[in-house]
Amino acid sequence: MNAAAMFQSLLPESVLVLTALILLGLAVSKRVGAVGAQRVAAAGTLVALALMLRGGGAEPGGTGLILADPLAHLAKSVLLVVGFLALLLPIAPKETEHPGEYHALLLFALTGLMLATGTEHLLMLFISLELGSLSLYLLAGFPRTPRAAEASLKYFLFGAVSAAFLWFGLSLLYGFSGGAMLLDVAARLQSAPDAALAFAGLAMVLAGLAFKLAAAPFHAWAPDVYQGAPATTVALVAAASKVAALVVLLRILITGFDALAGSAAWGAMISGSSMWLAALAAVSMIYGNLLALVQRSVRRLLAYSAIANAGYLLVGLSTNHPSAQAAALTYAVIYSIATLGALAVTAAVERDHGDDSRNAFDGLVHRSPLLAVALLVCLASLAGLPPLAGFTGKFVLFTQSLAAVPSHGLVWLVAIAVVTSAVSLRYYLVIVKHAFAGKPESHIEFKKITFEQGLAVALPALALVVLGLFPSWLLEPVTRVISQLAAR
Repeated sequence: MNAAAMFQSLLPESVLVLTALILLGLAVSKRVGAVGAQRVAAAGTLVALALMLRGGGAEPGGTGLILADPLAHLAKSVLLVVGFLALLLPIAPKETEHPGEYHALLLFALTGLMLATGTEHLLMLFISLELGSLSLYLLAGFPRTPRAAEASLKYFLFGAVSAAFLWFGLSLLYGFSGGAMLLDVAARLQSAPDAALAFAGLAMVLAGLAFKLAAAPFHAWAPDVYQGAPATTVALVAAASKVAALVVLLRILITGFDALAGSAAWGAMISGSSMWLAALAAVSMIYGNLLALVQRSVRRLLAYSAIANAGYLLVGLSTNHPSAQAAALTYAVIYSIATLGALAVTAAVERDHGDDSRNAFDGLVHRSPLLAVALLVCLASLAGLPPLAGFTGKFVLFTQSLAAVPSHGLVWLVAIAVVTSAVSLRYYLVIVKHAFAGKPESHIEFKKITFEQGLAVALPALALVVLGLFPSWLLEPVTRVISQLAAR
């Protein structure tokens, strides 16, 4: 890839960086307010998305350092959509003290996550992920409240440990293969499939990426960050970071480590990535759903829901089969959309009520039917109720995972997924009950939602309905992309 082609492939990221620099310049001159900064950032994200869609990503290209393959194109497009929706969320008063810097950091975080999905170079992968992570650490503590400071510190400390695992694992892989590309690792594994150094490196890389996914037991940062960080930051952490980490993990497993997959089949387990991912999936699904049952804070509930859903995603990855891996990525997109919608409604309720407890949602349907209906759609999708996209996503994920392993060897893990998914109905529907059957507090004045906030709740809800009715619109392109990557 020559310099011109590389610049063209990086044009969306360049637009985000340029927009961030413009915001920083406006912040220095104190010529931008909270709403203005939000709109400038959203406009920059839309321009980047338009450039990404115009590019088409039809022809794979690149040298490994910067890739322009279909998976990178799909992942970056999803991340830009997530970023745009996140930027529409209501801005809390304490987030408006330095709006230029705040929204610039959001764009830097989005840029780092996008770059991470389009590389096979080990060093570039680490730098890109840490660009996104360091920006998110700062964003988590931006309100400068005690709760936000605690969330930011925990996020940073756990993130530093995960970065150490990831970097050490990548270093071991570099030492094992003698090259900095995933293809170098794959080539070396052909001649030394049982190398202990490669096993150790892969295990550490999986631990580092499990932190990004909020999979148990690498989840301890999530509840405090979800509760203490600004809503827009939480949206990026919950949706964009999870999608980016999953894409990175898929690229690593498919491109470089097929020889170390092992097996998670009951009675025929072989040590390798499949068995390790299956163990993480089981722990995450059980722990996340059980802890979510006792939460009264909706933000913390969504955090434990994120842990549980990380487990569902890992079920598909543990099969080492393209169809199940494609189903996992499809469900990750659906989960991200539903979580964004739920967070948008929570942010609107929190703005008026002052907290995010379940009681704050009492009588929401009487105060704002749009918010109540959007909340119903998003939570019902997360619970996996038909005919919404969440049901289709889970159904395809579970059935493909079951079929991917011979003799139904993964039935034990899919059974855990089905049972824990049924358990999730309890805590999702409790919030819906408060919104539709609860009695509203008369002294609470509900502010009128803005056009941007209306879009933030309406677009995810509409997308979940449409994708539930026409699942092939998302599943087919994702399956095609994963199949192309696996066939390389």
